[in-house]
Amino acid sequence: MTVYSLFFSIYLTQKYLDYRTGYFDFGSAVQTAWLVSQGHFNALATGRPISIVAGGLYVLYPNPETLLAFQSYIIALGALPVYLLAKDQLKNDWYGLAFSLIYLLYPPLWGVNQYEYHDLSFCITFLLFSMYFLSKGSLGPYILSVGLALISNPFVVIIAVFIAVAILLDYHQLPHSERLVTFLFVTVWITVAFVIYLELIPFLPYYRVSSLSTQSYTFTGSTAYINPRIPIYFPLYSITYAWQGKALYLVALFGSLIFLPFLSPRRLLPGLPWLGVVVAYTPQLGAGGVGPVYEFSQWSSFLIPFVFIGAIVGLKRLPLSSVNKKKAIPTRRLGLVLMFFLTLIVGLLAGGLSPISQPQPLSVGDSTIPTDVPPNSFYHGILPTPVKDYSILNWFIEQIPANYSVLTQNQIGSKLGERFPNVWTFYQPSYGNVPADAILIDTNLDGLCSACINQELGTGHYSLFLSYNEGGIYLYFRTN
Repeated sequence: MTVYSLFFSIYLTQKYLDYRTGYFDFGSAVQTAWLVSQGHFNALATGRPISIVAGGLYVLYPNPETLLAFQSYIIALGALPVYLLAKDQLKNDWYGLAFSLIYLLYPPLWGVNQYEYHDLSFCITFLLFSMYFLSKGSLGPYILSVGLALISNPFVVIIAVFIAVAILLDYHQLPHSERLVTFLFVTVWITVAFVIYLELIPFLPYYRVSSLSTQSYTFTGSTAYINPRIPIYFPLYSITYAWQGKALYLVALFGSLIFLPFLSPRRLLPGLPWLGVVVAYTPQLGAGGVGPVYEFSQWSSFLIPFVFIGAIVGLKRLPLSSVNKKKAIPTRRLGLVLMFFLTLIVGLLAGGLSPISQPQPLSVGDSTIPTDVPPNSFYHGILPTPVKDYSILNWFIEQIPANYSVLTQNQIGSKLGERFPNVWTFYQPSYGNVPADAILIDTNLDGLCSACINQELGTGHYSLFLSYNEGGIYLYFRTN
């Protein structure tokens, strides 16, 4: 866990320093944590209260790197409940260690961690802990774990509902279990309480940042991110859209664990709603900002906990060994060995830390391969490298007053989060005609909208303040 945490903390920090990250979503998370550290809660902080915890850490060490390290350590901590669950279910310490190692090597998990910082990634560890405490009958820690998962992302409400359904199915098998009745009641109660809180968010005081609205963080407002009517109205289109990519993703997700989760459908059940989103995903379904969920990104966070729990229980349902005419074959041990090697193979072919995998865009200017890759190159580096003239770009950013709002490109915006005013990026929806105090562009970086720049400068409201003509870096200030 320590090696994993340190590696990703250093890797992501270097990626950030080299301008290989984007404002959405990392820059907005930095601004949220920074505002919390200053005593102000914006819409993101009220809608996803785990941001308040991150803001508390920001007080102790006020740097964007704090968030990157925080996420990496929490994700790595998920190896602990995986180990405990596997050890308890399989009655073998070595099997527990093997499962925790596979978890830390799991390519979809790396995909979550590689895409900078996302609050929903915390639910991986919290949901794993909640399932462990449920299996042990530890009510207090279970309530805490479910609560932390809920405040990580409003979509966890649906997962919590299906956890309650899974408990109800367990109760059907054990109808006299008072413990299950208690856990069922508590799960429903804490979920309903959080839904009520989410619906009250628009009525709570918050620091207004125009790029973030409270309505989308309510439970009913979550349809601004995902439109559930699309797969209902267009089922065939939804299922067949990008079916090859969806199939490859599901093979990587489950194939690394030799499809064992399907031997334990009740343990996989809480992940079923998001599995449905993966199968039915279309751009229209996720038009509110949910990108392709069939790629290795933060969206795997809703599936990883239950895939691993299902794999552990699935392995338990295999016999210890099978006997042929010549000898006994250790079935469970062989299953673990297969999972380990398949995980390595998937990581080599599709993981973002493989020198032969294809770069996967995460956002504008942000990729799973944070370096420049020549076209049609079979082999490439995997560690971050700085963009051209990054040190000069740093100096330009330092010249922008902290009380100025800024319009810029996605990669530059990630460095401008520690301020009260807005930061807008060109590809951001509805950015047009924003009253930015400053415009900073680098013609060598992705995400530059030349027509947008010409429109803004054509208003006559901006004048050139600084330029680095050799590198195509320009800073404009508003004149009135």
